Amino acid sequence: MMDTTPGDIPEPSDDSEKHYGHVPDRLAWDIALGGDVSTDLGFQMFTGERAPEAKRVEALVRTPELGLYRARYRAGGGENGLHSHPGDSIWMVLAGSVRFYAEKSRLIANLGPGGGVMIPSGAAYRFQCTQDSEVVRFAGPPPPPRAQA
Repeated sequence: MMDTTPGDIPEPSDDSEKHYGHVPDRLAWDIALGGDVSTDLGFQMFTGERAPEAKRVEALVRTPELGLYRARYRAGGGENGLHSHPGDSIWMVLAGSVRFYAEKSRLIANLGPGGGVMIPSGAAYRFQCTQDSEVVRFAGPPPPPRAQA
């Protein structure tokens, strides 16, 4: 765990305990792969550099069962409302500092660069960055296909 002084930590929003429910990762799985992703014999390679067109969240590589995403958040930002996902996911902090919480604002982890947490399928969580931060998330499986209208 990383130590921070209380003055460095933004106050949580009033909606931090609102539970947004079980959220399929549709947005993350719908993001086009960014950067220079090349494939050969089924291997996918990516560089450590952000693609010039990258938004806040960037999909790095993906298979039908697993995805790797990189995201940037400002201090105080993150996924500040409780939610859960249908599959396990692993978060790792590349830069900055991030606090992960379960229900009732129970602190799960206070992480700095190189730290990570595995969120089990269906577990309600939220996170807030206490500094400008960059994180990666390993996630799977994708949500079912969208219904055709």
